Amino acid sequence: MGNQEESTTSSRREREPNVALQHWLQILSTFIVYFNAWGTILTAGVFQTYYEQAILRGQSSSNISWIATASAFLTLSAGLVTGPLYDQGFYRTLLLSGTLLQVFGIMMLSLCTKYYQLFLCQAVCIGIGAGTAFTPSVAALGACVTNPSTRAKVMGLVACGSSVGGVVYPIMFRFLVPRIGFPWTVRSIGFVALGLDLFSCIVLAGPQSKPAGARRRFFDPSILTDLPFILLCVGSICSATAYYIPFIYLPLITEERIQSVGADFGFDLVAIVNGSSALGRLLGGLAAAQFGPTETTCVCLFLGSIMLFCWIVVDTVAGTIVWSVFWGIITGVLVALPGAMLPLFCPSLSVVGSRSGIYWAFVGLGILIGSPIGGAVHDSQSARSGRWQVQVFAGILMMAAAVVVVYPIIRLRRNVQAGHRAEVRQPGNGGRER
Repeated sequence: MGNQEESTTSSRREREPNVALQHWLQILSTFIVYFNAWGTILTAGVFQTYYEQAILRGQSSSNISWIATASAFLTLSAGLVTGPLYDQGFYRTLLLSGTLLQVFGIMMLSLCTKYYQLFLCQAVCIGIGAGTAFTPSVAALGACVTNPSTRAKVMGLVACGSSVGGVVYPIMFRFLVPRIGFPWTVRSIGFVALGLDLFSCIVLAGPQSKPAGARRRFFDPSILTDLPFILLCVGSICSATAYYIPFIYLPLITEERIQSVGADFGFDLVAIVNGSSALGRLLGGLAAAQFGPTETTCVCLFLGSIMLFCWIVVDTVAGTIVWSVFWGIITGVLVALPGAMLPLFCPSLSVVGSRSGIYWAFVGLGILIGSPIGGAVHDSQSARSGRWQVQVFAGILMMAAAVVVVYPIIRLRRNVQAGHRAEVRQPGNGGRER
């Protein structure tokens, strides 16, 4: 009997390093997926400005913004399909095909000279490719790290990949375009993405867990009666609509308000926002481990709304830089925590992929409609008016998202308290509460 226990303990210890190694490989893979998927999304302001000044001079800001917003929408809404496919055990196929399709789209983008070509390559090809890899990777990491506190910290860490990508890609674009031109600049970005994607596929070498038992249905009907989750999705539309507007229009509005700055300063602002958001992702993970990811998200939504209203009065170089830093920190939290928050609103981890896909699809919908609407408001106002209508539009939506998220927090806390009371009354405690 003793020998059997010793052999069981020994075999468990032998498996633990392999499990730990697989977890770290998953963290590395998800970090790189964030780098490439969100890195290209957060570089939209740089592409938007270049398209307006060079390739698509005759197009309006609203029309051009459809390229970036459609790319972001497809990246996030692809989870409607890839989430359930992940739940049914197709993670390897999704990760490999998604990364290859994204790199192919970037390479084809370097050959584009027309609006429809840019839309097909950047919006459709890159968007679907990034989305095919993104949602399954986040769901895989959420299911891999089961402790809520540790999950929040890990999600904050891997979400820094989007900040790094959002700094590297705009800087590459700014410095390479004047030297080697747009085509080879985009190809250089594609080669970087290809090299990183090879590392992200390291996780394919490890064992892949598949769902136990019978395969579930492709759609989970319990979502339709889960009010807290529905409200989270509604809040995500509002917050995403407001969140993406500064990434598109911060360079343009800054150049209009501050005549002394050039186009390079607008590119620098995108890098400043993305760089400072790395700090927000790390701090958000630590705060979520202490206070809860949903509570931390709600607070940052309120702070984000205040920052958007403050944007109205920013009209100096120093003020713009300070505002960009704080905006990057706050929005960094909003990007980092959904991966830690969503498993708390899933009845079991077997549906985390499906529910993650639905949530991120709502986020993508907000990004899709937000920037074109903001562009229409921007184009309808003269530069002398200060473009304050765009900031007010974004600020109101961010505040609405904060209000909507309050109810899911209340329900989550009640469920946690009810669970604690049920544990206290479990048999084996002498029939008395502890």
